Amino acid sequence: MKKIYTKTIGIIILLIIIPLIQSCRNASEKSEKQIITVSILPQKYFVEKIAGDKYQVNVLVPPGASHENYDPTPEQVMNLSKTFLYFRIGDIEFEKVWIPRFVENYPELKIVNLSRGLSLITNTEDNHHDHHHGQTEPHTWMSPVNVKGIAKNIYETLVEQDMENEGFYTTNYKLFIAELDSLNNRIVETLQRKKSDAFIIYHPALTYFAKDFGLKQYALEVDGKSPSAYHIRAIIDIAKKENIRVILVQKQFDKTKAETIATETGATVTEIDPLNENWAQEIMDITNKLAESLNQ
Repeated sequence: MKKIYTKTIGIIILLIIIPLIQSCRNASEKSEKQIITVSILPQKYFVEKIAGDKYQVNVLVPPGASHENYDPTPEQVMNLSKTFLYFRIGDIEFEKVWIPRFVENYPELKIVNLSRGLSLITNTEDNHHDHHHGQTEPHTWMSPVNVKGIAKNIYETLVEQDMENEGFYTTNYKLFIAELDSLNNRIVETLQRKKSDAFIIYHPALTYFAKDFGLKQYALEVDGKSPSAYHIRAIIDIAKKENIRVILVQKQFDKTKAETIATETGATVTEIDPLNENWAQEIMDITNKLAESLNQ
């Protein structure tokens, strides 16, 4: 009799617990955040500035990888089926190769180009030996002025998709714009005492930055390829003529050719990371490195 009673109590407890567990699971599933997918890490910074923690932001090009040649894993491609929204940065090589495939596999996926409405630099402009990826210079995010436009695109898209939280997005958007204006002023102030205006960079990630702040960028890369001996000699001549004291190299690229030029010219090779998730800090770090060399 005691065993039957104990067994009955156990069954009753299970009948109570199982619905509770299921209820918790259902609540957990409902509370899961919608997923926004982006191409590169700086976009995650921009989206979270406006969206806060309302969404899970997935980044396809991971830390340490280059958007020039990265291929997403099969798991990353499959996970796009769970994505609520895809923000492309614009026209980087990764997107030119993979976005058409994403569209083919997930025709219902909403894809928003964050460079829409920006004043893009084309390969018909004189950009001091810059290398261009196709028809437009793709590194739009390396300019606080451009990022204001990128932020506007993010803000308008989120409001369109989630009108209920328009006030929340509006407050965050205005705060972010104020931060960008302040950052732009700090850059101007930091560079205002420069004695020269030219720098060398391996991969021309600072084309928009240079245009915004009156600098001349000389790129080692030519059409995405390693520089020839002839081009290296031309850059060395420019460096000597313009007294260029710094050669910037993105951390994802080899420094060998830059070090060759540095040996010939007395310039310093300095590492930068335009794909740093902490975008604002990286922009100021680059500014300070440039200011140090341009003030010599």
